[in-house]
Order: sequence, then structure tokens, then C-alpha cells
Amino acid sequence: MILKNFSIKAFLCLFIFNLVLSQSDIKESSNSFKQNTYSKKQAYNYYLKTIIPANLFFSTYGFMYGVTLGGKAIASGESPLTANTKWLIAPLISSLLISQATKDIKLNYLNKVDKSIKDDNFYYTIFFIGPDISQIKDFEAEGADGRWNAKVLEASTTINYPPLGYRTGFFSKTIGLDLEMSLLGHHSKEQTAYYNFNGEIYNEEYAMYVELPPALNIEIPSHFLILHSLFIGLNTYYNLPNFGLNPYLGFGVGALFNSVQSQYPGPANLVQEEGKLALDELSWDFGYHGIIGFRYQQPDAFYYFEIRPMFHQFKYESGEGLLKEFDSFTLESLQFQIGIGTNLFK
Repeated sequence: MILKNFSIKAFLCLFIFNLVLSQSDIKESSNSFKQNTYSKKQAYNYYLKTIIPANLFFSTYGFMYGVTLGGKAIASGESPLTANTKWLIAPLISSLLISQATKDIKLNYLNKVDKSIKDDNFYYTIFFIGPDISQIKDFEAEGADGRWNAKVLEASTTINYPPLGYRTGFFSKTIGLDLEMSLLGHHSKEQTAYYNFNGEIYNEEYAMYVELPPALNIEIPSHFLILHSLFIGLNTYYNLPNFGLNPYLGFGVGALFNSVQSQYPGPANLVQEEGKLALDELSWDFGYHGIIGFRYQQPDAFYYFEIRPMFHQFKYESGEGLLKEFDSFTLESLQFQIGIGTNLFK
């Protein structure tokens, strides 16, 4: 089911991106390839056709393997920092494999561009880091038995490592479009959570349903929820007048491959499991963000800084038996993205 959902959402997102850029005339393209000369657009389209399958395969499986390594580390009693390090290593190794898989296309196409063919677009790749300030908003839990529901307005979260990512696309004098793939990891802080509760919940100690007060607070331990995401999406932006720096405004949307892990079955059950994860869910959802950016342009590279209000959706199942529940929330964050872009045709 995971792979089926992946193929539908991620492929749709990446197909639209490829479709927007793939506007070259077929006859013109065929004649050009016979002569071993390429326009920038033609070469970039071939580049995309290589990196998209490579990213779909290596990044997704690298992410899942990293989640598995991190989960085993948590269950075996290793520190959260160690677990997150193990999670991060696997996707980073997969990025090296992607680089190897696309090496030939760079040599055979990107380096054989006929620069006499006019094309004012700047085609680029970006590597970035994006520390953020985040919190869980509008957490909702509903008992699978339909006899209770609860809400938490907000809960604080933080990061072990700042989000890391890769982007590739183009921009003209007025607009820009790029594909983004990024890794994000957050966890809940130790805190007091304030619930609004409605209904009655099963009490395992007394083997019966009991009513809870409509408002209550519970003490949540650090790393009660451990969140990891792989974001695959599109960004589009509009360039504003240049004043030495090039400001721009934009918007991004994409698919989220989410992992939610915990040693605690759920908010309805705070008994910590020993030697295993009580919660280990993978699911697909979506995220979106605004972009306020500033770019410092040089002939073959640029440096940029973006402020991004981000909204990532999570839905999953937690608990078990009569305490099974359906949970959902929005992870809201303010990201400060810093990156370096390089010209693909320098």
C-alpha cells in the first residue's frame, strides 16, 4: 500500500514538473541529437528524466531504511541523538548513489550544449540547510471505538538536525520553478499538554469505560513523538525588482512521506514500552509553504536565503485494543533556508 500511494502521489508531482519543462519540439530534438548538439532545454529535460527515477528509488528506500535504523536504536535504549544520526545517514548515502547514477547524463548531455542557441533561463541545482522553529497544532485524537475524542491546541517540538535538501529547476527574469526533495526530523519536547476531552475511555486497570473531565492536562515526556518526513514537491516563485539582491515571493506544495515513532502507545496510554516501539507508522500526506526569498546572483552560482512558513499534515493510527485511536495534526514551522545554487551549464 505504501508503494502504491507513493507511485500515485510522488509520480504525479514529478510528472507535472517534467511536463512543464518538456516543451521542446520532437522533430527539432531528434535532429539535434543526431548531430550530438543540444539546447539547454533539451539537455535539462534529459537530465530530469534521469534524476527523477533515481530520486524516486534511492531517496524513498533510503528514507525507509533510515527510519528502520533509527527505530531500532530507540527501542534498544540508545540516545535520541544517536537514533537520529542513524536515520540521517541512510538517506545521505542514497544521495551519493543518486549522484553516481546521474554522472553519465551530466557528461553526455549537460557538457554538450550548443551555447549559440539563445536561452536566457538559468538552470540550476541547489543544496540547502533549513533550521526551523516548529510546533504541533490542532492535535486531534479519536477512539477507534467511537466513544471518545480529544483535542490539543498546540505542543512544542524541536529538531536534532536541521532539515537538509536538494532542489533543481530554472528561473527567468520574472518567474522560477523547481523540484525540491528534503529530509525533515522533529520531536516533541518535555511539556504539559492540555486536552479538551469528550466521551468515555476504556480503563485497562478496572476493565471498564470511565468518563474523563472535559479539560485535563498530562505530562508528556521528551521524544513522546518522533517525526521524520521526506518531502517531494514543487516550488514556483515570482522575481521582484533587483536592488543588488534579487528578492522573490513564491509558494510550494508537495507530497510528504511521514514516519511517526514512539515508545508510548498513544496519548491515551503513557506506559512506556521496553525494547520495542509501541508506535511505528508510515503514511502519506501533503505539505505546503510560502516563500520570501533573497538571492545574490553571480555568473555561474548564487547564494540565497528564504523565510518559509510551512504546514505539514500528519495522520496515523496509534494505541492498540480498546485504546486504539486515530490521530491527526499539523506541524507548523517557520523555516530559515540557506543554500547555494550552481549553474548546470557552466
